[in-house]
Order: sequence, then C-alpha cells, then structure tokens
Amino acid sequence: MKKLFAILLAVMLFASMATIASAETTTLTTTVPAATYTLNVPADQKITYGKNYTEIGTVTITDANGFAPGKNVKVTVSYTDFTCEDVTTTIPFYLSGTYCYTYSSAGDKYSTINSGDSMLFKCDTINRLTNALHPDDADYKMTKMEVRISSNDWGKALAGEYTATINFTAEVVAE
Repeated sequence: MKKLFAILLAVMLFASMATIASAETTTLTTTVPAATYTLNVPADQKITYGKNYTEIGTVTITDANGFAPGKNVKVTVSYTDFTCEDVTTTIPFYLSGTYCYTYSSAGDKYSTINSGDSMLFKCDTINRLTNALHPDDADYKMTKMEVRISSNDWGKALAGEYTATINFTAEVVAE
C-alpha cells in the first residue's frame, strides 16, 4: 500500500509540474495608398495625304504622386490601320519614337512602336517619373512620336475619309 501511495504521490507531483502551452496570434495590416498620375496623350489630328512622316507629339505623365524607385508606369499602345466606311482599302501605318540621350549630346535613337508594345515610365531616385524609356536603352528618353505611312500604301488607298484610333492603356507596375 505504501508503494501504491508513493507512486500516486509521484504522479501527482509530476502532473503539478507540467507546463501548459498556449498560443496567441497577432495580425498586422497596412494600407498602401494608390499612386496617382495624369496620362497625357497626343491630341486628335489630321494626317496630310501623301506625307510619309507626321509628328504627332508624345506621351507624358504629369502630377505623379506615390511613386518610389521600383514602382513605375507601363503604357501599352494599340492601334488600327486607317479605314474608310465607303471603301474596302485600308492605309496601314506604324508609330515610331524618337529618343534623346539623357546625359550628353549623343545622337538620337529611333524605335518602331508596334501595336501591343509598351512604353515604360520609370521612377527615378528622387521619386519622379521619367519620360518613356527606349525599349533597349534606359539612358534614352522619348522626345516625340511619328505616324509613318509608306508611299506605296498611300498610292493603293481608294478615295474617301479614313480614320484610325490609337489607344494608350496605363497601369502602375512594380519591378
């Protein structure tokens, strides 16, 4: 009996020393404010018949707030050929961008802007968005865009009033 009583006391002693484990959680939340900006695109304009190169302006961003290095704006360009309701011919064209070197008077670079291509406006170290960057060389910034139409395509067009639309779709992206 003494043995049984000793074992019972030992079990009770160990049970009183057992630690009780408990887990609690803390949930952290934050809200990141939206970056804001104004996208400026070339105005509607008339393209002169027969002209191979027509400068139409450029795309810029102003009033940018809430940006930091690594948070940029990507603008995707899409466009259609010139069409006319009264005839079956279209007038194909493409856009080209002229890019100026940022740090000296090095020559300009040119690049075709196909429908579906994107332009990147990158945030610099002092939280400003640059002009659109050249797709292959970030040291070159866009200074103008042109509509380019070949003489051959002008020559094939039947008479009529043609229109084309260029869409610019912007989104904030992170590197």
